[in-house]
Amino acid sequence: MKTLIYILVVLLLASCYEDKGNYDYKEINTVDVSLNEVYAVRLGKDTTVTIIPQLSQSLQENTENLKYAWLHSTINEMFYAEALSYNKDLDTVGTEVNLRFHIDPNEKNLKYEHYFRLNVYDEITGIEYPANTIIKLIKPYNGAWMVLHAKDGQTKLGAVEYIDGDIQVRKEAFYNETGKRFAGKPLCLGQYTTSSKYYGYGSSWNMFYVITDVPTEAGVYCQWKGFEKKDSLSRMVAPMARSGFDYQNIKLLDGDGSASALLLSNNVLYQIPRAGKVYKPGTKLEGEMKITLASKVSNTALLYDEAGHRFAFYYNTSDGYGVKKYDPLYFSEGEENVDLIQEIPIRDGNVSVVNPNKLSPDQKVLYVGVGYQYDQDRTQMYGYALAKSEDKCCVYEFNSKGFTDPTYASFNGYYQFELPQDLDENSHFVSSPPYSGIIFYASGNKVYRLDFKQSGGKAKVIYTHPGGKVSKMKFAKRIDPYPPKDFDFTAYQFDMKQSLGVSFDMGNGTSDFVILNLSSTGSVGADSEDYPALQVYPDFGEIVDFVFI
Repeated sequence: MKTLIYILVVLLLASCYEDKGNYDYKEINTVDVSLNEVYAVRLGKDTTVTIIPQLSQSLQENTENLKYAWLHSTINEMFYAEALSYNKDLDTVGTEVNLRFHIDPNEKNLKYEHYFRLNVYDEITGIEYPANTIIKLIKPYNGAWMVLHAKDGQTKLGAVEYIDGDIQVRKEAFYNETGKRFAGKPLCLGQYTTSSKYYGYGSSWNMFYVITDVPTEAGVYCQWKGFEKKDSLSRMVAPMARSGFDYQNIKLLDGDGSASALLLSNNVLYQIPRAGKVYKPGTKLEGEMKITLASKVSNTALLYDEAGHRFAFYYNTSDGYGVKKYDPLYFSEGEENVDLIQEIPIRDGNVSVVNPNKLSPDQKVLYVGVGYQYDQDRTQMYGYALAKSEDKCCVYEFNSKGFTDPTYASFNGYYQFELPQDLDENSHFVSSPPYSGIIFYASGNKVYRLDFKQSGGKAKVIYTHPGGKVSKMKFAKRIDPYPPKDFDFTAYQFDMKQSLGVSFDMGNGTSDFVILNLSSTGSVGADSEDYPALQVYPDFGEIVDFVFI
């Protein structure tokens, strides 16, 4: 924790020097005032924060000569100077040496940053000594990894949380906050950015899903309000989509911004537009369809249809005009679910050596995911897909902009190379926008960096765990939080798009959760100010899923 020390020095004479005159010198009392730069307070129940300044004096042994005034504002740290400049009144919230400041987390217009100025007045010298500080309120589990795991037949929701330079690991965060247990079998976690006032407050916030096989239990939880249950998946599935929806077989809920998400239930794609309403989109694809792999890529979805052995995409064009887009109780398939799953468009500039809409029978597709962000525009992002044959590995590169804009190629890269070390059908894969031409994969207890562009398919081990085998990998984020003011993850201290979560099945129903904060080249990077780049958290139950919120 950084500390600011404010010292007002009254300069008389630093030392005596030879002079013809006669002078009398008298040393005066000076006061040192020390406060933390920021006092971080994790929001929970109604509480009172106490700030104790560190004081020292050069001549006085007691503090009877000192008077105190604590001034408060929620505007900015320059409030004192601005108030004096504009002759405005200042809010005095304390006249004792220690400040006791009350915080009600349920206050209607709760502010998350409170600015203070402590003026210490020395009655002996008539000199005032100022010191500034901030109380910063932290939403619980804001910028935290949530871990869904099972142990001894019980579903548990844990967390790895970063608070004021300290890492707090809670294996049973949900139970600790609520005193309740999940009844269903764990299936997956999910999050995406929404602006629905039904679920939260502010211009945007992270909608956090916990999915079990109990439909009334699965749904949206408000992590920073003690995991308050906000909605149930059983209600959120649109009435026209409920027939055939398999609540017990949900394997993916993928979002990460752009105001919508997607969900795979029993190999059927469902789209989740604003406010969390779940629809089943129609399709323009011919023949049987079985979506086994899917990933959000910016504001579109890249899909793999196993039945047709082809890639496809889905893009929801509903902008909400004339629609109650943020009202979760309003369902209108004709307004909100008019777009169709489509094949990869044929564009000028597309790679023609293979057809992404009709793959070679000897290739087995193992992964689809987000790729390199080649421009500052959030929509100008590649999608990657990886397939293997008997002795070859193939990577497809899609330009998601070209899915909807005919001036861009939609399928702009195809790479084939010798099958890398340990890569097989049981491997796990992940990619992230900072890394061009790189897919990370894991096999057994090793995590690899696969460079399919620059080095022609060279794989390099970046981490080896002491035992176990990888069961899942995910990057913390794939796009920058938007708007940034609503998602302050600076306490995390790492680039979230380069922060890779990995779970290792250690046997006997236990798992280790590992976080690899990577460098720009894809190796494990440098430590931050307070946290190690490599973080290992053992003794979770069997990890089913995890997500950064």
